[in-house]
Amino acid sequence: MALAGVRARASLAIACSVRRRQSLQVCSAARLLTALGVRVVVVQPPTPWPRERAHRLVARNDAGLLGDLALLTAVPRTTHGWAAVADRVLPVGSRVRAAQPADPALCPVTVTYRTDEGPLPAPPRTLNEVVALRGLLIEVRLLAAGREVPRAA
Repeated sequence: MALAGVRARASLAIACSVRRRQSLQVCSAARLLTALGVRVVVVQPPTPWPRERAHRLVARNDAGLLGDLALLTAVPRTTHGWAAVADRVLPVGSRVRAAQPADPALCPVTVTYRTDEGPLPAPPRTLNEVVALRGLLIEVRLLAAGREVPRAA
């Protein structure tokens, strides 16, 4: 039912603004995770990500679909790289490519899975695996931001 709602809202938002499209993607990700009974915990970094500089998301691509959905709900939409994850997982309307920010802060993120019994060695990959797990929790850990290494000319 949640997936049908996501598809219906996406079909109605063909020519919407970037902000509206991103809001739809965040809410859709949250609705899907809630419908599956998945909880998301966001662990903030020891020092907040810098506000005076642009961010560039650095996340490994092995978190799976559920990890990507959790990432959409946990990472600020203004982070460069967020839209690429959102468009890959929940494509809505037309895609707008954002320009690479100058001198962005690297903002690494890790995604881990656990249940009431403990950590999972690998993320669940199928709907049957997700439904079979009781008390699935996805932890999105925002790590301390770093500086991007300048590229050699």
